[in-house]
Amino acid sequence: MKKIVSLSTLLVCCLCLAACNTSKSKKEVASETTTVQETTTAQETTTVAETTIKDTQVIGSDTYGYVKVPKSWIHFTEVEGGDDIQYCDGTDINIVTLNTFKPEHLGVSESEYAALDAVQVSTSVYQTKQQSKDFSKVWGSKSKIGGYDAYVVNCIAKNGKYLVIWIFKSDDGKFRYVSLEGTPEVLKDMLPLIEQSWTTKKLI
Repeated sequence: MKKIVSLSTLLVCCLCLAACNTSKSKKEVASETTTVQETTTAQETTTVAETTIKDTQVIGSDTYGYVKVPKSWIHFTEVEGGDDIQYCDGTDINIVTLNTFKPEHLGVSESEYAALDAVQVSTSVYQTKQQSKDFSKVWGSKSKIGGYDAYVVNCIAKNGKYLVIWIFKSDDGKFRYVSLEGTPEVLKDMLPLIEQSWTTKKLI
């Protein structure tokens, strides 16, 4: 999981958001600020009704949560290291990543972490992606994953690859990070599989 904006920057973003909300419509805010706003156009929705993938495996851990991916997908570790759990289809294009935000990821103390909400964390992720030169478009939406309400950061890379990141707070108070990156064709089936299968515990 890449380093994200610190709490101080995050709070500045939230203050800017409050100011913007008094003078802009929801549509303008969604496209011009760092807020993760709900967008539900046919092209931009992150929810697909059902998946056609039937042969699956469960990946993850008690720390990061669990999710289903195709049985043919394999575990890998980034060359630069990191503590993510990642699986891919054998290429460097279609990838699922699991992690859990810790206070050090956000640059906050334990008490500050406990006081945060998913909006603040997702705003920080949004800001980081929006500032990246790797993406030609970044927008926010809302969805459900594993029954939890999630803020979703959607990105289109300059090479045409898509990145979808779910940020949400589970019942145990942890902020969860789940991402899916790949081609539109792969995302069509993988999105519902991820959203419908995520759990905090491995189900036998």
